[in-house]
Amino acid sequence: MREAGGWALSATPARLMRRLCEPTGCMPKDRVTPTRHGWSSSPPGGLAGLEALARADLNQYERAAAGAEQAVLLHGCQFTRNRALYTADIAIHHAVRDRPDPEAAAEAAGRALAYLPEVRSDRLLQQLHNMASALQRHAAVPAVADWLEAYRATADVVI
Repeated sequence: MREAGGWALSATPARLMRRLCEPTGCMPKDRVTPTRHGWSSSPPGGLAGLEALARADLNQYERAAAGAEQAVLLHGCQFTRNRALYTADIAIHHAVRDRPDPEAAAEAAGRALAYLPEVRSDRLLQQLHNMASALQRHAAVPAVADWLEAYRATADVVI
């Protein structure tokens, strides 16, 4: 999956798709079945999240948002920081896709902001800042305006 992400960053969608379509997306081609070690280092939520990031690098924001949602669900109650970051990604993807969905973006942004008391992470703070920037152009939408206000109030306390 990390190799697939590299192909996405180099804007090589054909190679990305070839990597994603291999049996597990991360197994060497000569392996018929995944090893226990291979799965333990790449839980399904992590693989879904890496695919979502690769999709976003190709500007496939609708698919990236769906993949990030899947990553959050597959993580279950584990990996709170990862769930928070993928939730932030969902908000950004909804805000910047070809046909933006500002209400869906604001809803996901609200879920991401709710992680802040539990997850103290510079990366999450940066993602929240990125969300605010992405949502600013939709500030006329009431749900977005409400989120931007909540973000500013929270950011003043946290930062």
